[in-house]
Amino acid sequence: MASVRVSILCGLALFSQTASATVFLKPKASLVPDSASYNQSFAEVRLGPFDSEADACDYCSTSYTKQGDAPAGPIAPQCVCMALPDDKAAGKFTMFCATPPSAAGYVGDKKGCTCKFRDMENMGKTTCKKI
Repeated sequence: MASVRVSILCGLALFSQTASATVFLKPKASLVPDSASYNQSFAEVRLGPFDSEADACDYCSTSYTKQGDAPAGPIAPQCVCMALPDDKAAGKFTMFCATPPSAAGYVGDKKGCTCKFRDMENMGKTTCKKI
């Protein structure tokens, strides 16, 4: 009779542990957003507009992304500075600094250019070579 009681108690203990673990691991329905209420958003940051490609390039060379302030920066010291026409302001330009080579394709598609600092062929001025 004692062995039957032990078996019943062990069975109840095992069942209660499994049930409580399932309840513990399952999130409450109110905490999980459904697809109708979940909203994805897009954020964009633009640097500019600048009056010329050279101005956008000069800003890029001293930007926080490229130069930074210790201990938090710089963010990407090896990024390549580029300039592209600003699609929101005619005749103005936007700075773009990126590390991956695919970024040049993006800037090229936008009719942008790669910055060239201290261009000796142009008396040491900052120029921008079309991609």
